[in-house]
Amino acid sequence: MEEIRSLLWLVMVLGAGNPQIWTLLHRYETPEAACAALKRPDAAEELHLPAHVWRRVRDTGEAQVEEMLERCSRLQISLLWYGDAAYPEALLSIVNPPVILFYQGNLTLLREHLLLTVVGTRNPSEYSLCVEKAICRDLVLLDFVPATGFAVGADITANLCAAEAGKPSIAVMGCGLDVPYPGPNVGYKQKILDTGGLLLSELLPGTAPSRSSFPMRNRILSGISMGTFVVQAPARSGALITAEYAMEQGRDVFCVPPADLFDKRYMGVIKYLRDGAIPVFDSRDIIYEYYTSHAHMIAASALYAENRRKSGSLVMELDEKKAAAAPQKSSAAKPEPVLETVPPEPAVSDEALPEGLAREVAALLRQQTVMHMDQIAAELDASMEELTTVLTELELYGAVERLPGKQFRIL
Repeated sequence: MEEIRSLLWLVMVLGAGNPQIWTLLHRYETPEAACAALKRPDAAEELHLPAHVWRRVRDTGEAQVEEMLERCSRLQISLLWYGDAAYPEALLSIVNPPVILFYQGNLTLLREHLLLTVVGTRNPSEYSLCVEKAICRDLVLLDFVPATGFAVGADITANLCAAEAGKPSIAVMGCGLDVPYPGPNVGYKQKILDTGGLLLSELLPGTAPSRSSFPMRNRILSGISMGTFVVQAPARSGALITAEYAMEQGRDVFCVPPADLFDKRYMGVIKYLRDGAIPVFDSRDIIYEYYTSHAHMIAASALYAENRRKSGSLVMELDEKKAAAAPQKSSAAKPEPVLETVPPEPAVSDEALPEGLAREVAALLRQQTVMHMDQIAAELDASMEELTTVLTELELYGAVERLPGKQFRIL
């Protein structure tokens, strides 16, 4: 707890996101030693501190730190510091990671789930909203967790897609967690928490949003996720700052292709598509990037629903599906393109299969439709050697199909 108090003092004095905090930590090795060095009478001259920082050094004491901790406790805001085991390794690997994060909600989302940052303009077109809703609904059903900057428009749409499906999402704030900003979204904070989500900020409680706070937030937003999904962005959109951070951090960048090449509302994504961003025509364009390495974390059975065309493209087919993507006025309207998980009829009956483990595997796949080999072994307590033999037999019988990434589905 002493580390938390020392780091909190450093943040209160130097400001959240100030890289000089890391300079001091590297130089003096511990938060306590860094604080002691900063409080020395000759620190201002030795460390080249500006006058306003030196004033805060003199004016900020233990009482102010305790007052901030009490405020956090009263607001049910918890603190996570970089030395905590719960601190996400992905975030620690970025340039100038936050030394302290303030949070409310389910912190395990940062380490035990597939996170995808979703960003876009505050004024998305109807086309972009239709594409985003359909793709995000698919992704949350497959246990992806969307992370957004909680802005109006494309950001909050992703949070609401998750909430409506009863799934968690993450909102990274550009202000203190207790600050009611942005006004139109304030009521959605509790909705995110009620569905097992997470609210996150680097900024001290009570900190109002400013122009500099949003780029600071965006480096965290891209840093906690495996990739950043840009829904729509004009050339000077703040969403592109997040995409730029993602590129610098070695993360994937996904973009919805422009609806109109000559429409300035979509110009921002063209640069990233030219520079190697992954075009997204369907949710599977995102899913396929991760299911070989994270198959055990993806509810993969929905990927291979029989009624979903393998070559289908949500974006290319959007015009003919407008009636499905728009609000429905009657029960006769076409359904929205959401993945279904209805298992197909078995191609081979149990009686035609060898007794024992082969029938157990077939029965399990019939329930789950698609499973990773590791999951099958865990569920049936089978050795990998035995399971490999049985799965090969089932393939020869025509009972199962081997999919990429050591996954199998029933036929």
